[in-house]
Amino acid sequence: MNGDPQATSARLPAAVPRWRWSSWLTRRRDRRRRELEARLELIARLSTEERRARQSGEYFPDVRSAWRWY
Repeated sequence: MNGDPQATSARLPAAVPRWRWSSWLTRRRDRRRRELEARLELIARLSTEERRARQSGEYFPDVRSAWRWY
């Protein structure tokens, strides 16, 4: 049993295949990248809308949250 590789491998648990781990990481990385892109698009859209509202005179700052800055 000392030098028998089959007996040794029979005692060890089966390892998770490497492709599962790497595919999980790939999916997670892709999902986080998509979420980041969506956040950046939202920020760009909101800043554009706010800039247009300021230029047209429709802009009213949100004074409800202004107390936090003083």
